[in-house]
Amino acid sequence: MSSLRSQQFPTALAVAERTADAVADAVRRTVAERGGCVVALTGGNTPTDAYRLLAGRDVPWHAVHVVQTDDRVLPEAETGSNWRMITETLLDPAGVPRERRHPMPVRSGDPAGAAAVYAELLASLSPGGSADVVLLQLGPDGHLASLFADRYDPADPAGVTVTTTVDGAVRMTQTLPLLSAAATRIVMATGTGKTEAVAKVAGATPDTLATRTFLAGDGLLLLDAEAAGPNP
Repeated sequence: MSSLRSQQFPTALAVAERTADAVADAVRRTVAERGGCVVALTGGNTPTDAYRLLAGRDVPWHAVHVVQTDDRVLPEAETGSNWRMITETLLDPAGVPRERRHPMPVRSGDPAGAAAVYAELLASLSPGGSADVVLLQLGPDGHLASLFADRYDPADPAGVTVTTTVDGAVRMTQTLPLLSAAATRIVMATGTGKTEAVAKVAGATPDTLATRTFLAGDGLLLLDAEAAGPNP
């Protein structure tokens, strides 16, 4: 796919298997090299099977900090919907220690201030604040995390910021420079609902800048046959 690294698999489950293996391998390698690892995970439907599979992999979770790439700001909720899914499919089944779990503070009445606090937390976990491993899913319009076209600064140095969707929903997200600084960067795309998005990324449309920046260099796009469409 153009200059981007991609791997295509026949089914969504095969993509989930490959994702779980890639994340587990990267975590074990990082822990072996420097004694610890920071993993940033996304929400949505696409990665759920990958998380369930990852929960059964041999991963030294005692040496891993799990953080979020993004989530919806819900003042009435303790945690965002993305974090609940990550907890139910991965963190609880894998027995990740509570002190190693770091949800975004979506309940705050001051989202911008909460984003700054989360950026400080990330900076305390790793040099520069960037995770070692970042897993994202491709949005149906070609975006990733909560970086929507024309609604974010591609050079934003804040680390964590607040964005809004077209319908006005408030989101908290890591910024593009922070996400793109991870050593291991993976994007999942499965199903016919992502076919158009994959084509847009391959065509380097302006509104897929964040995705292409994230994948540049050693980033990896994992997709199934349906998402790849007739011309992967």
